[in-house]
Amino acid sequence: MTERPYPGGIDCLWLATDRNGHCGAFVTGGEGPVPVQLLLDVGIQVEDIGALVCYLPVSTSARMLVSMKRPDDFMDLATRGFFVYDWSDVHRVSSKCIHAYEPIAVPVNPITLDKLPDALVEIAKTAKFSDVEFADSQLLDVREHASCRDGTKLD
Repeated sequence: MTERPYPGGIDCLWLATDRNGHCGAFVTGGEGPVPVQLLLDVGIQVEDIGALVCYLPVSTSARMLVSMKRPDDFMDLATRGFFVYDWSDVHRVSSKCIHAYEPIAVPVNPITLDKLPDALVEIAKTAKFSDVEFADSQLLDVREHASCRDGTKLD
C-alpha cells in the first residue's frame, strides 16, 4: 500500500479507540500527528473522515473541558459520542511548548465501535491505543502509541 502525504495545513479529523473500545476524535490543526496507518491509500482519505462523522446522529449530551470562544464543532463531535482531542494550543496549555493532543470535550455516553457504521469502524480500529483510557482526560502524545507523520518539523 502507498502512504499518502500528510495533509499539511488542513485542519482534519482522525479517529482512534482506547482500551475500553471508546472512540476518540482527533483534530489536527493542520500540524498534529496522524498515525501512518491512516495515511495509507485504503479508499477513505483522512481529510474525508470529518464529513463521515457529521452524518452520525446526536446520541448523548457532552461537556467542554476547556473554555473557548467557538466550541460548536467540538461539541458536535462529543454529542455524537466521541472523546474530542485537539492539537495543543500552546498558549492555553502552558508557556512551554507541549506537543500533544489536548482533551477538549467529553460525551456523557461514549460511542463504541459496534455503534459506528462499517466505514468508520475500519478507520477507528486502525489506531487502537490499548494502554490509554480516553475518559482519563489526559494530554495524549499519540507518537508514544503509534508510528505517525505530522505537519511540524518534529518528525
